[in-house]
Amino acid sequence: MFAFAPAYPSRSDLDWCWYLRKQGAMGEAVERILHDIGVMNPSGWADWQPSTLTNTGAPVTMNFTQDQDALELTMDVADPASDPTNRVNEVSKIMTRLGGKAPPAALRDVISAGQCDTPLRYGARLSIRKSKTDLETTLYAELPAAAADLSGLMSAANFGPVLEELGDDVQTTMLGYNGTTGQVTLYWLVVGADRSVLPKLAGPANVDSATLSATIDKLTGQDPRTELPNRKLGFSYATTPNGTEPELALYFSAQGLFCNDAAVERQVRACGVDRMTGYAQLMEILSPAPIGETHHGLITMTARQNANPKLAVSVAAAYHCPYGTM
Repeated sequence: MFAFAPAYPSRSDLDWCWYLRKQGAMGEAVERILHDIGVMNPSGWADWQPSTLTNTGAPVTMNFTQDQDALELTMDVADPASDPTNRVNEVSKIMTRLGGKAPPAALRDVISAGQCDTPLRYGARLSIRKSKTDLETTLYAELPAAAADLSGLMSAANFGPVLEELGDDVQTTMLGYNGTTGQVTLYWLVVGADRSVLPKLAGPANVDSATLSATIDKLTGQDPRTELPNRKLGFSYATTPNGTEPELALYFSAQGLFCNDAAVERQVRACGVDRMTGYAQLMEILSPAPIGETHHGLITMTARQNANPKLAVSVAAAYHCPYGTM
């Protein structure tokens, strides 16, 4: 009689592990951190429900910034199907364990007030940035559109009047806290805006709105027009303890701009954004995304004074969903 060897499924994170290890010591360090947090385990990706962090359900996204020689990732730190109400505390503990600082008590109070009595989608996520010598950690706390008043955070900033002018068209989405630098970033979404919003957003950061507009046209390959490339525009202001002018960033859905991964990658490379550690290697190993979805998530433009904006793009990790939804 013939005896057949049992069939063992391949590890769900095999391609992802090889990708990280090709990034050398930085990638190996990142892999250890992901195992320590529990996003990955000895048998592959954690047995979690698909995440809302990415279009594909991956619980990790790579964040590639132009000319940046580091690996930056954003991730869930627990099963997305679990209760997210304690997620800020979970992320804060991990930040401390990795050598960063958790948000101070006053900021935690603001986050708690914003999340109080409001249904949460994810609660909070963790971002890590690993360079050859340093590790930065950042908390991203969900702030629902109906979040409590944030005027206490904006009292020392000069972008409050911009938000008042935008009125009901703008929705609060998130708060970021960098546990290394102390930088606090507030995120919003404005729906139905046209280019007339760019000078308003650029004012507090003392940057040129025309340069922002021209960069949008270069990225999309379109002729200048009044409308923005899509109806939803994300933006953020980052402030630091030293009281300098806030840093403005704009966010576009990659899928909303280009529909599919091939088109996104083509435009990213045309703009030189592929000069980022690990981007080309990740694109080589990604299997086609499900129809109507993209591995690419957000395209970011961070405004700079007297210079073109710095571009960045997020891409879902190579992921095979254990629930077979892929």
